[in-house]
Amino acid sequence: MLNFPKAFVDNMKSILGESSANFFDALNMPEQKAIYVNLSKILLNEFKAVADFDIDPISYEKNGFYVDNIKRGRHPLHHAGAFYIQEPSAMFTVNAVDFIGDEYVLDMCAAPGGKSIQIANRIQKGVLVSNEVNLSRAQVLNSNIERMGLKNVIITNDTPQNLAKAYANCFDVALVDAPCSGEGMFRRGQEVIDSWNENLPTLCAKRQAEILECADACLKTGGKLIYSTCTYEIKENEEVIKNFIKLHNYKLVNIHAPFSRGINLPEAVRLYPHQVKGEGQFVCVLEKLEDNNLTCNSTLKLQQDKVAAQFISQNLTENVNGYIYNDNIYYINKPELIKKGVNYLNPGVLLGRVEKQRFVPHHQFFSAFGNSFINQLNLQIDDARVAKYLIGDQIETPFKAGYGVVKLAGCPLGGFKISDGQFKNYYPKGLRNLKNL
Repeated sequence: MLNFPKAFVDNMKSILGESSANFFDALNMPEQKAIYVNLSKILLNEFKAVADFDIDPISYEKNGFYVDNIKRGRHPLHHAGAFYIQEPSAMFTVNAVDFIGDEYVLDMCAAPGGKSIQIANRIQKGVLVSNEVNLSRAQVLNSNIERMGLKNVIITNDTPQNLAKAYANCFDVALVDAPCSGEGMFRRGQEVIDSWNENLPTLCAKRQAEILECADACLKTGGKLIYSTCTYEIKENEEVIKNFIKLHNYKLVNIHAPFSRGINLPEAVRLYPHQVKGEGQFVCVLEKLEDNNLTCNSTLKLQQDKVAAQFISQNLTENVNGYIYNDNIYYINKPELIKKGVNYLNPGVLLGRVEKQRFVPHHQFFSAFGNSFINQLNLQIDDARVAKYLIGDQIETPFKAGYGVVKLAGCPLGGFKISDGQFKNYYPKGLRNLKNL
């Protein structure tokens, strides 16, 4: 049995009343695992046909499924970016807004990336700036975006304050999945509970208010602001939003969902683990009614590279523009969003770099544009070559020379090069399955 702080217990009893007993019973049950199917890599019906484990649909996320508690981080389909392991309640946040598909979106506190992946799938003709201020967490975010093969994501490693200066009035939607006291994650274990203290919600509420100020600067008039946390604390949820509305011209948008409503904020929703198959979440949506008269930074002028262009014309069936940024070559779907003064961890899809007048492709290139390579080796999950490829070995292919992509059930897995009859495995050493699949 988990041991909860008295202040937390008393607070939840005051919020939930008679149902608090069911709430605490639920916290002592195992957490529910789930996956999100990445439509940028595989169609939903194709995934269902090749998945070799049971999946149970999540009602509020058409690409989300409950799964059992077996770890699947080493599964070949996970390596291929066909799915992302995501907490089920967290999947609802992005569904609080109906995306058209061409929006400019900012995810201000994005790591590890689950919500960014959901958004990117919904705005195939738009662009997502996915930010994380902590460098190590930003690197995890970048790795997840790379594995998903997403072409419409720009990753920044910057402060909300700096983004507010660079991207004033730029975005149609901004998501603030705010750093919080984490009460909604208590079911994960005693260590999470022991990191909580009574002062933490007050400290978090101050930081959340500061981040919302920056998100406001980035939003266009009429833009939607999604605010979410994984805590139950009123001062981090409803009070933060009410205070924000007092200072800014926004209206609350009613979220239509079969969940508990916000505390004296009925437009918002609360997800509790005794009512849903997931952890705790608070979600609300606001619409911006007034311009803040700020001006965004100017756009960086980026040049294209001739050596990369030659590689692309020789190896791909489509034209991909490669822009030079910090000595690397990137595909950037919306170059106008690369602004001066922003710290970009990845301004688009990292295609590779030019070394001694030779283009050296990066794994992210194969992941994002694998379907456009001329040479494609499509393998099924039970093919012995999949395991060999994932540990970095050579495998047999029908190709005699050149670059190509290994695909798993149609999903680009990684690259290779054949030269002088030798197979060079381009699957990154840091990602290789050195243990049995």
